Amino acid sequence: MERVPLARVRLWETPQPMASTSPLPEAPDRRPRLSAGFLWIIVFKLAKSAAFFLLGAVALRIARLPHHSEPLEVARLLGVNSRSVLVQHLSLIVSALTTREVEAIGAACILIGLVFAAEGTLLAARVPWAPYFTIVLTALGIPPELIEIARRPESLRRYALLAINVAILIYLWRRRNEFRSRRPG
Repeated sequence: MERVPLARVRLWETPQPMASTSPLPEAPDRRPRLSAGFLWIIVFKLAKSAAFFLLGAVALRIARLPHHSEPLEVARLLGVNSRSVLVQHLSLIVSALTTREVEAIGAACILIGLVFAAEGTLLAARVPWAPYFTIVLTALGIPPELIEIARRPESLRRYALLAINVAILIYLWRRRNEFRSRRPG
């Protein structure tokens, strides 16, 4: 720091501001804050998206394998023994399908993953119509879940998914207008 002799300082001069290295202040974010419920829904939708992308990629990979090499590839992907019960069941299912059917399953999984990614991204961006979009898509998924529960009533996982989706529907319906801009009145 350089010292300036007192004789050189003039009292009638206003001090010059020092050069600032901080960026210009940002305009305040006018979007509403995301509540914890919305954050959980976004995480849930993005996690489902990632799971469907993974399933789609695995299905497309399996579709490109030579016929009857599925058990070894599934075992390698899952990191388990090729004699595992899970690998044997998956191999039976895959061997009963044609290559085109496995490719269609993979493509459908990727498409579903894109839809879930769109839901999560639109909610995170606080797009005003995003809750309605998610309400409609979540409601469309409830009848197939009920059918699956009717087919396999012993599956607790299906009940849990149904409960989560119903909770999401109720939460979003109650807060569906949260992203609408508030006009001073």
